[in-house]
Amino acid sequence: MLDQKLKERLKNIRAVALDGDGVIFTGQILEGINGSLGKLRSHADGQGISLLRSAGIPVACITGEKEIDALFLGKLVERWNNFPAAKAGKMPPVKLFSGVQREQKAVAAESWLRGYNLALSDCAAIGDDISDYDLLQAVGFSAAPAQAEEVIKKMVHYVTPRRGGDGAVRDLANLILEAKGIDITTLVIR
Repeated sequence: MLDQKLKERLKNIRAVALDGDGVIFTGQILEGINGSLGKLRSHADGQGISLLRSAGIPVACITGEKEIDALFLGKLVERWNNFPAAKAGKMPPVKLFSGVQREQKAVAAESWLRGYNLALSDCAAIGDDISDYDLLQAVGFSAAPAQAEEVIKKMVHYVTPRRGGDGAVRDLANLILEAKGIDITTLVIR
């Protein structure tokens, strides 16, 4: 359970940054003779991202992955940005940053947030490993999925009950929307 101080932090969150492998995806790769064939993810996480966006909260995916592995995330972001509500301008687009190394993740998030006149203190982020450490330290609210490395779980504000790729993003989305008093069934502030 979150204390009142953390609930207040969550009320002020106006954007969310997500890592890819270990957060959106499980971190497992189906490997074939010719390379990566697939990654696993939960539809619950996609629904969490849709709920955030429908509530007007922009989302960015910031990953160190590049080339073929980043294509999986790129295709997913493209699909999210082609939802009818997104195309109609009823939800902010998901921004993808790939090939971003540890020390540059906070810089990438900061540049993205400037486009919304927001600062890192207005942003929540979720990451699972040391490559996310600097970003998690810089944001207003930090989270880690249940299977994250111990060094990450010890430094964040919140550890989700579910694992990355299996509902962790939805857990964070639910937490943010609840703190803001937004009913997820209607997206109306209670």
